Amino acid sequence: MKFSIITITHNRANLIGETIESVLSQTYKNFELLIIDDGSTDNTEEVVTRYIKNNIGQITYLKNERIGIPSKLRNIGLQQAKGDIITILDSDDLWTEDKLKEVFTVFSENKKIHFMIHNLVHFTDVMKPTKPFYEIKKDFHSFILKKIIVSEILAFPIFSFKKSLLEEIGFFDEAIMEGQHDYYLRVASKYKIFYLDKVLTLMRRHENNLTKNFDIIHSLDAIISYEKMREIDPKNTKLYLLGINFMNFKIAKYYLKDKQKNIALSHINKIINQNSVFNRWYLKSFFFKYKILCNLTST
Repeated sequence: MKFSIITITHNRANLIGETIESVLSQTYKNFELLIIDDGSTDNTEEVVTRYIKNNIGQITYLKNERIGIPSKLRNIGLQQAKGDIITILDSDDLWTEDKLKEVFTVFSENKKIHFMIHNLVHFTDVMKPTKPFYEIKKDFHSFILKKIIVSEILAFPIFSFKKSLLEEIGFFDEAIMEGQHDYYLRVASKYKIFYLDKVLTLMRRHENNLTKNFDIIHSLDAIISYEKMREIDPKNTKLYLLGINFMNFKIAKYYLKDKQKNIALSHINKIINQNSVFNRWYLKSFFFKYKILCNLTST
């Protein structure tokens, strides 16, 4: 069983070496690492080339003009992938040395598993990681669509799936900036997802992924996905409306905190307009709107 590891990068010369080393340190060695460079202007190519020289045939470097859309970049990797299992690794994250071995064991021991995730820790200092992100204490193989929609399971880049899944699910939706949350939804609407309660990824936290704008972009992407899924998976339309409400409310709170009350109101109004007066999200949003309006009147 061969793994195709897809890593997209942009100006990460100072970090990508550590990421590559965490792949080369794997105890399971049957893999290819596909590095998709999104028009880096630093010395990323020089760093990667040093590793290629010592690992000929195992690392492929694809340099592109700046695209800026992760879903498109990952699709470039998918088009090149030759492995049986696709695995995603961000260019600033690290793997434990048994990551691929553990994933191999999961797929080889249960042929009904098509898509899997696992636990993780965050870090700014690799020697001081946080506690495991998920508090789930056992493995499971089940339908988790609702857990994804209400953010109990987040669309982290820690997933692996059988390449054969592409025949039904397809590639990442390039109309959506990030695309990972959308892919989780599309898989979860059709298949059970396996969760392994082991920390196999160390996810770096830094200023680029800890901003309000970062969260808003992901939330807007999620709303696009939910609207699309209401069309292609009508049996779960109530769940997707729940997701739309959830994300609009989240975005409204961000903007209210930033004192952009009119934008906050626009997202609250979207919830009110899409729900009946008997829906709890209608009531929750109505009172939230009343609070904003009262505040506006008093200022």
